[in-house]
Amino acid sequence: AGAAQPTGAASSAVTVPDPFAALRPAPEHERTPERYLPSPSPDPWYSSPPTVDPATAPGTILATREVTIPPHNVRNFGRGWQVLVQSTDSHDRPQQIVSTLIEPATPWPGPDPRPLVSFNVTIDSLGLTCMPSHTLPHTLNLELPPFLQILADRGYGLVVTDFQGPRAAYAAGRANGRAVLDGIRAARAFVPPGEAGPLFADSRVVQVGYSGGGIATGWAAQLQPVYAPELTGVLVGSSVGGVPSDYSDLFDTMDGTIASGLYRAAVLGLAREYPEMYPLLNATGDVIAHHLRDACAAANTAGGLIPAPLSALTDVDPRTDPTVAAVLARNRLGTPDPAHGADPREVPTGPVQVWHGDAAAPIGPGPGSSRGPGDPFVPEWTARRLADEWCAAGADVEYTPVPGEHILAAYTAVGPALDWVDDRARGVPFDSGCRPD
Repeated sequence: AGAAQPTGAASSAVTVPDPFAALRPAPEHERTPERYLPSPSPDPWYSSPPTVDPATAPGTILATREVTIPPHNVRNFGRGWQVLVQSTDSHDRPQQIVSTLIEPATPWPGPDPRPLVSFNVTIDSLGLTCMPSHTLPHTLNLELPPFLQILADRGYGLVVTDFQGPRAAYAAGRANGRAVLDGIRAARAFVPPGEAGPLFADSRVVQVGYSGGGIATGWAAQLQPVYAPELTGVLVGSSVGGVPSDYSDLFDTMDGTIASGLYRAAVLGLAREYPEMYPLLNATGDVIAHHLRDACAAANTAGGLIPAPLSALTDVDPRTDPTVAAVLARNRLGTPDPAHGADPREVPTGPVQVWHGDAAAPIGPGPGSSRGPGDPFVPEWTARRLADEWCAAGADVEYTPVPGEHILAAYTAVGPALDWVDDRARGVPFDSGCRPD
């Protein structure tokens, strides 16, 4: 007979991890906003930010470090720095953001100082390692078409801000726009170590962004007269491309379609600034929001291959729920609505170009050219409405239709958008008023 196991001997049983644990919803008491926030960043500026006096002015530089951008991301990189900058979120609470400053090796011919362009990347992500302060120096920057490279080739100084902030709040327009403006403030004040004065203190400033970057660009233009009034006359142009100005318009064009992955990510990004949306999640929504907490743009885009509508993630109808409606209204770009906390003075002071994939734009030159499909996900009528609303409020706006849907339009707009940026950066006058197209 075998020997009996001694009393108190350790069990030989092995605990096997549950391979489906990540697919199980959390208990109700664990569904806190922290569950849905991004994982800690390897960057200490994100993971261990300094303690800052809450009264510190937005745009104040808190820390500086040199950075090198490899040639596969910017082939004519000259010098670069990253700055940690004081900013504010959607609710006027202080937060810190990171901006990357680039002086390209391409000389600026003058005679005026080298212009500064705020290039607002199409981040469209929920993870902190997706931010440009990480991707530009450390990974392959998958930005296509190569707006950043073209801007560097033209010799502009560049500021590239992680405008989604420390919570990676994709599509949270008010916070995103404030971050862009604070990045511009910091870039204008930055003095390279060992030099006598700022690089860009006397530079004309222009900004450009597409899609998610267009959200940040449009909001920076709209918030500037109230949030950063000292930039009036300094921010001489804003080129806003492919911007979804009212997310409620997209229930019929993105939700439940092949574009639903990005729409889902945008709503989850908004919830990071407006956590009152989290209790609306059902068990499926809890799992999805937790699983996507670090997703970058490519994964969010691919998520549309499973075109689940938002209604599958909640037990309410997001089209009619008052909590959702209030958040979307608060982040509607265009006519400022005081009923949702907007300041009537939130109207762009510098010239604005609104460009968009538009079925009215001919594909080729000459009369009789065929026309493209327009943008099926962010319809062109929403961009035309934004231009009209800004015009009616007194802004100087040019609407530029370009051929193609949402992806192709980014390519067909390279010429007209960056030439418009170049005119503003070089001081070419912009006739006041509105230019419908």
